[in-house]
This record gives sequence, C-alpha cells and structure tokens, in this order.
Amino acid sequence: MPDFEQMVKRQRVLADFGDFALRSESLDETLTEACRLVAEALGSGRAKILEIEHEGQTLLVRAGVGWKPDIVGRLRLEMGEHSSETFSIRVGRPVITRDIREEERFDVPAFLKNAGVVALVNVPIFLPGGEAFGLLQVDSTEPRDFGEEDTEFLRTYATILGPVIDRLHKAGRLRAAEERFGLVVENALDYAILVTDPEGRITDWFPGAEAVFG
Repeated sequence: MPDFEQMVKRQRVLADFGDFALRSESLDETLTEACRLVAEALGSGRAKILEIEHEGQTLLVRAGVGWKPDIVGRLRLEMGEHSSETFSIRVGRPVITRDIREEERFDVPAFLKNAGVVALVNVPIFLPGGEAFGLLQVDSTEPRDFGEEDTEFLRTYATILGPVIDRLHKAGRLRAAEERFGLVVENALDYAILVTDPEGRITDWFPGAEAVFG
C-alpha cells in the first residue's frame, strides 16, 4: 500500500506547482521550480528537464536542480539509438535505470557517471496535440527501483507540464510580436502612414501623414 503521508506530500507538490505555473510568465523559472518540487517530492535532490532541439538531433538540459552551472542551459546530449532518453520519448512512457553500473540496454552519458548518478528515471513530456517537448529526468546517487507509485506520480507531473510549457511558449511569442509591433510604430512616426476602417475612413494618422496631407 502507498504511504499515506507520501501521497499527501505529492498531492501538495502538484498543487504547489499548478499555483506557481498559473502566476509565472517565465518558462525557465517555471521549469526550474518544476525540477525543485519533483526532486523534493521524490527525495532525490536532483532533477532536470531536457528539451528536444535541432529537429530531434539533440537534447538540451534546459532546467535543473542539484547540478553545476556548466550543465544547466549549456549541456547537450546526442539523441542516439542506444540512449534511454531517446527510447523513452519514442515509446512514450517512463524508462528506469535502477543501477547504471548494471545497465546493458542503454548507453549512459558520461556526465551522469561523473556526477555520481547511479539510478535515474526518464519521463517524456508531450505538448497538447502530441508533439514531444522532451523529458523530465530524476536522478539518484544510490540504486533505486522507482516503483509504480513513483512513475505514476511522475507521469501525472509530466502531463501537467506539457500544457504549462505550451502556454508559456505562446505567451512568449505574443510578447515578442508586441515588441516588434511597438518598434514598427515607434519607427513609423516620421512616415506618412494613415489608419483606416473597413469603409476607408481615416481613423488615425502619424505625424508624418499630418505633415504631408494636412
């Protein structure tokens, strides 16, 4: 039977992350908080989110906790044929390595070994519509099975992450478009530009237009 205290703690983590995600407008801050909360919930101290880049050729360590600064936001992994990360995305389900010293199915990235990681679990993150964003990866410095309760919690967490990432992507693109429009307007003040309604009536004009047409 699942530990009741643990279940309550994990439900609280899901609620805390949902609350944070609703208030945040920064994708990097949200992903970092997601890593912090999930590492706390599983008692691992380390977690990271890997983002697919370069048309599925590489994975960027986009966010993480418990890692050195030269890893997060900088390290890229090849999405190789014998990668557990690639396999997890392909099959669309969690993939667990209980002990990398006994792992024979997949190649383990050198930076994980160098960081003392012994066990890990990969959980794919999908955006609305089914497009793969990347992975949530939780690491342990000791052998660990990551049982059914762990993987179901992580699957739920990743399911929440997908729409949150999608919303922040769209919000970022909208802000960028607004900034570009603002620059266009700012630079257009000296030009003879008129704004008309659907019936051709002038509704607004920039100073340049006033100087030209009076």
